[in-house]
Amino acid sequence: MRTIRVGKGVQGLLLASYSCLLLAVTLLVQGSGGVRTNLAPFDDIQRLILRAGRGGYLSNAFLYAVVGIVGNLAMFAVWAFLLWKFLDGPGRSAARNHADVLIAGTLFSVGIETVQLFLPTRATDVNDVFWNVLGTIAGCAAAHLHRNVRLDWQ
Repeated sequence: MRTIRVGKGVQGLLLASYSCLLLAVTLLVQGSGGVRTNLAPFDDIQRLILRAGRGGYLSNAFLYAVVGIVGNLAMFAVWAFLLWKFLDGPGRSAARNHADVLIAGTLFSVGIETVQLFLPTRATDVNDVFWNVLGTIAGCAAAHLHRNVRLDWQ
């Protein structure tokens, strides 16, 4: 069996590169449609339920909303996984990694949304912070599992 080891330097490079990509996607890509600020918590879930109740599962608005939620979850899950792995090391507890990554992910997400508030082509949405933090939690869980579980594919 072949083992591939990824050193801290490469981990740091992956984390920095992915962080730059995440910032570019969230800050530089022009938003679609009308740019508006949404400070109503869970408004996106309410809109999804409303559309689904009317049979709009395949409507563009429904699918676009689902893709937005899944995108926020996935982007921050990958970022959290990379940060967790970068921070992990001998003598460092999993609980410390979880706490540090969760705090960093929350601050990173709030920072992105705050900057978007001042960009004319981007929209600020409190729900994005919620989905980003859930993605951060998922990334922490995946990194933790990766630390404690070994899978051999045969």
